[in-house]
Amino acid sequence: MHGILINLIIVTIRVHAAIINSKSIQSIQPSELKLTEENDCEPSVSIPSSSFHEIRYYSKVCGLTSCMRYDTVVQGKPLDEGGCPSHLSFCSDTDANPTAGYTKIALVLEADKGQLGSGFIMVDQIRKVVTVVFRSSTTSQDWISDFTILPLDYTPICNKEYWRRIELGEIKECKNCKMHRGFHIFIETLSKHFLKKIEGILESYPDFQIVATGHSLGAALAIMTGIELKLRGYDPLVITYASPRIFNSEMKEWVNDLFETDNIHDDIVETGELSLDRGYIRIVHRADYIPLLPPFYHTAGIEVVIEKRNLPHDKEDLMYHGSMANAEGVLTSRAWGADYFNQMLHTYEHRSYFIDMGACSGY
Repeated sequence: MHGILINLIIVTIRVHAAIINSKSIQSIQPSELKLTEENDCEPSVSIPSSSFHEIRYYSKVCGLTSCMRYDTVVQGKPLDEGGCPSHLSFCSDTDANPTAGYTKIALVLEADKGQLGSGFIMVDQIRKVVTVVFRSSTTSQDWISDFTILPLDYTPICNKEYWRRIELGEIKECKNCKMHRGFHIFIETLSKHFLKKIEGILESYPDFQIVATGHSLGAALAIMTGIELKLRGYDPLVITYASPRIFNSEMKEWVNDLFETDNIHDDIVETGELSLDRGYIRIVHRADYIPLLPPFYHTAGIEVVIEKRNLPHDKEDLMYHGSMANAEGVLTSRAWGADYFNQMLHTYEHRSYFIDMGACSGY
């Protein structure tokens, strides 16, 4: 199965490059591909301890989704009373996680067969945060969706609310917006099962901050959920780790406008410190190539880069790139062979975001 999937991604990328003909997703020859050079004009922004601890905290929340395969994330229980595995300090040690006893797994999200979107919702009564988190690629359907990269027109789940807000001048129309076809599958899951459940929980905690997060595939699902919540009048903070590219250039610009990326970036640069009050924040590892894939697509949001290869990662290992799209560089021609993709699918750097995201241990 693994060999088939490697060949599938190579074929789909080559086919995609051959047939795409639009101004927003342009074909690029493998010989022309290169990595982004260092940007000497990156803004001077520090990462305060409070923001670093929050980024690391949500990486651990994302890591908990890897425990779902063992059925050890339990709905209705606080973290320190069986809500998540007791061998994790994050779940059982108040020194490691002071609010573990006041954080409950409010809902476990399980997608239907052939669909995407497993994860959970947790409510932290002390921090006053409702967190929606989605897990990384784990099933065959997850991998197939990752590699089904042809573009598809984006249509919001609630078209009526979308057009109402456009008519009121609250948001812009998303003209010629397209997105990664594989991840678009999640919209069906979100509309059929999850969105009403998520909103039902949010209505019970109207004064709580909303955070949508995830790693890899889960990162893509988190921003899609964040978009739908934005269209419904919520103001979620979206924090993603190792997110792949899923938007064409028009949708990238629309998402940035929806999340006020440029305004938030300007505010951060003015203060000289990264704040995590709102917006779309992408955490990427410098040596992780997943955030550069698929080619011909784009990312949105504000970028923060982990500069150090090996764990552990500390505050000094982070660099603020902001909204300058520093990750818009593309891969070298060596990325077009099966050996490269075999390494990439299980790369150490793709798992290493403050913790080992796939281990369900060590934090």
